[in-house]
Amino acid sequence: MTAVARSSAPIFLLLAAIATPALSQDRILTLHDVSSVLGDLIAGTPLDFVAKEEIKYGVTGKAQYDEFHRSSAIAYGGFVIGQGLTDDATMNLKKYARNKAAVAELQEEISALTAGADTSEWTIEQSLAVLQAAKAKDQLSDEERAYMVKTATHLAACMLVVKSSISASTELTGQAPGLIKGARSAFGLRKAGGATKNVKRSADRIKAIPTDGPKLVESLVVLSKGLSMVSGGA
Repeated sequence: MTAVARSSAPIFLLLAAIATPALSQDRILTLHDVSSVLGDLIAGTPLDFVAKEEIKYGVTGKAQYDEFHRSSAIAYGGFVIGQGLTDDATMNLKKYARNKAAVAELQEEISALTAGADTSEWTIEQSLAVLQAAKAKDQLSDEERAYMVKTATHLAACMLVVKSSISASTELTGQAPGLIKGARSAFGLRKAGGATKNVKRSADRIKAIPTDGPKLVESLVVLSKGLSMVSGGA
């Protein structure tokens, strides 16, 4: 190979890459994409579970497919933030409740409320009852009250997001077969396989939301209402 041929090879490869664009480019979902309300409240904080998950979705240049990928990512992100906030609130709620077990004047009442169960086995409802008893005896700190008010606000806002994820996931799952069937027509024979794979990836991560979502909404309701009551909110 001559020196001229060697130097022109990289240019040829570059032109070939430009002439044959990739099937899709991944974008990363943000919490603001999922919910502007939650984005304003907790984006960029340790509670931004959407950022932690690094949820990606493809952009292909085909409007119908791009809308499907983005909408499924948003639906999945809604479930992720709901699960993350629920787990975090449950952990802290139980931690605060366990701390009250050391308060002498509460021990008898706590034993009655929890049926004498070990603190590690307390349910959300039992933990809330313990904190309500602590509130009645003025045993809640300002820090605990502030946490409960703030968290109740987050959870209440998240309820609407998870409900939207359930509804969207049900609809989007029904769209997937048609998009898979139409992939060859939309992208051509060479790229149809990749397009089909991407649709399946988007559909797979939301398929459990219609089943698991209602349970998550129930937990969000219990936590948000309970924390609001204990903290003295409406």
